[in-house]
Amino acid sequence: MDLSKVKLFDLSQPIYHGCPAYPKLGTPQITRTSYRVREGFNAETLTVSTHLVTHVDTPEHFYDGTGDSASLPLKNFWGAGVFIDLRGKVGADEPIGPALLGPWLDQIEPGDFVLINTGWHLKRSFEEDYLKKWPYLDGEGALALKNLGVAAVGIDSLSLGGYGSKEKARPCHEILLGAGILILEEVCFPESVMDGKKRPVSAFPLKIVGGSASPVRVVAYDF
Repeated sequence: MDLSKVKLFDLSQPIYHGCPAYPKLGTPQITRTSYRVREGFNAETLTVSTHLVTHVDTPEHFYDGTGDSASLPLKNFWGAGVFIDLRGKVGADEPIGPALLGPWLDQIEPGDFVLINTGWHLKRSFEEDYLKKWPYLDGEGALALKNLGVAAVGIDSLSLGGYGSKEKARPCHEILLGAGILILEEVCFPESVMDGKKRPVSAFPLKIVGGSASPVRVVAYDF
């Protein structure tokens, strides 16, 4: 098998000490525990919530016993990616519903990964817009995607749901996770994947027993 022609696209935000994170969950901490000049090797300890940085929410996040990051089959974390371009079409703290998703709905097939680019990944910082005022998928938008039989829905903000109230935060999670649909958060979109092409996407989690979420390296592929 010749893999030299495969192109890989990284759709993940970098993890670094104290990087921006969902409020109240702390920030990732990276501590150097061994030094090559002292112990002969370098090693680090990473302390991070499973719901921070680029990560996947499993149904276990809202529904006990419905599938964690260790028990779900690997095939659930791999699918054809549909890239929805909402840059300049949705603003701070605005809901994403069926009307905004409409131009892409006829491209979506059962089992697809729907990835929503709002442009928020470029705002990654400690500013309020990134930490508290991102665009979010509302209940009607989530229901429209659920009814199409998608396998996962991702967005480039700290959460697929909105910040500040249960009415904004919970509906998309309840609808999608309740149907066994994965949620990807803090996805990053290089310009090279925004060409309208449908391409395979993987988001394999760590095998965490009881894991309601897991950091992931989201990757898109051209074969």
